[in-house]
Amino acid sequence: MKPQTSPKERILKTADRLFYEQGYLATGINQIIADARVAKASFYQHFPSKEDLLMAYIAAHNAELFGELYRVIKPHDKAKAKVIALFDYLMVFTEQTEFRGCAFVNLTAEFPEPDSQPRQRIAQFKTDLRDFIEQLIQTMKPVDPVSKETAKMPTKLLSDTIFLLFEAAMVESRIHHKLWPIEASRSAVQQLLR
Repeated sequence: MKPQTSPKERILKTADRLFYEQGYLATGINQIIADARVAKASFYQHFPSKEDLLMAYIAAHNAELFGELYRVIKPHDKAKAKVIALFDYLMVFTEQTEFRGCAFVNLTAEFPEPDSQPRQRIAQFKTDLRDFIEQLIQTMKPVDPVSKETAKMPTKLLSDTIFLLFEAAMVESRIHHKLWPIEASRSAVQQLLR
């Protein structure tokens, strides 16, 4: 028997789906309440406003994504294989989400002010992802063999390049509705790390 989810979990799960599929601004609280099958009072007990729900959604989505990334890299011993696994994951994720792209990149389009709280939280997530990739590269440098060109490249520049290839691949795959941008980025990373 499947365990029951709490109203708060249902609201967050529903918001995750609706914000991703139709956008934050186009999603109303009444739709979330109806789709989550919760009472209005229950919604406001957990989230006093739609903005509070948005911030909780960003935090939950962030935690879920990093959980996925750690799960994807765990089976690999070498850092190089872990980095390549991120691009393999990106291909699977992109197909599963029907090329909808990064939820956070999509969300930033709805918050044009760079000082807005959602934009700041999303920027922090992207910084965390950038740091995550840098940590993988730092563990690779002394352990995995690298080309002479890559060995001369500062770790920060190499990790930033890989981060940008990851992000660009996601955006371009959404635009073209094809996997080739991810495949091309994956190949470029393989060349950088050979």
